[in-house]
Amino acid sequence: NQHYHKISAMLEDFGVRVALLTRSTKTMERREIYKELADGSINVVIGTHALIQEQVSFKKLGLVIIDEQHRFGVVQRLALINKGDRPDILAMTATPIPRSLALTVYGDTALSEIRHLPAGRKPIKSYWKTSSQLDEVYSLMRQQLAEGFQIYAVTPLISESET
Repeated sequence: NQHYHKISAMLEDFGVRVALLTRSTKTMERREIYKELADGSINVVIGTHALIQEQVSFKKLGLVIIDEQHRFGVVQRLALINKGDRPDILAMTATPIPRSLALTVYGDTALSEIRHLPAGRKPIKSYWKTSSQLDEVYSLMRQQLAEGFQIYAVTPLISESET
């Protein structure tokens, strides 16, 4: 919603049609958005995982921007990207996950880094630990939780399972 309101305001003077598509978009509005994306009436669509649904098709998808890319699985990102004919892709994350880092080294991905935090933002501390350092990791987690902080852990999914 935040991106939608900001981008809509930035583009309204240029006659650019912007739509918002999320799970909570009402059925009638959703159907209209599907139709207008397919016929090209909508120029920019901002959305959630709702954009990767089978019913969504684009007349000419040229640019895909994925914010918080770590929230999308590899298959989900490909599902969106494959809705276009080799669109340009910008994937953003504040969390340097191993797969993203590997793509910058071995894949067809360029890395851009924003080195300045927004005003008042405290720096994020990221750590790389091996399994032999697990006790140290758990200790730091307990300490942070005791101080009232939250923890965000990123781990690879090796294979699908019930758990």
